[in-house]
Amino acid sequence: MVILAVIAMIVGKYDNICTILLGIVFLVFTYRDKNKPSPGFTIDYSWHLSGYEAGIIAIAYGLLRSFE
Repeated sequence: MVILAVIAMIVGKYDNICTILLGIVFLVFTYRDKNKPSPGFTIDYSWHLSGYEAGIIAIAYGLLRSFE
């Protein structure tokens, strides 16, 4: 599904729907990994936060493309 979203963004067809789905996938997998213990403000914690950022940015991009 992630590969489909990346290919759709490159081709330029249906990229708004696919990027919204890609953002949801990022958020789901990042939320699923939250149960792993994090020792605080470390590199692992920053990777965890970047998963949320990637999901939110992908959803925002998909929404902006759908309202054009």
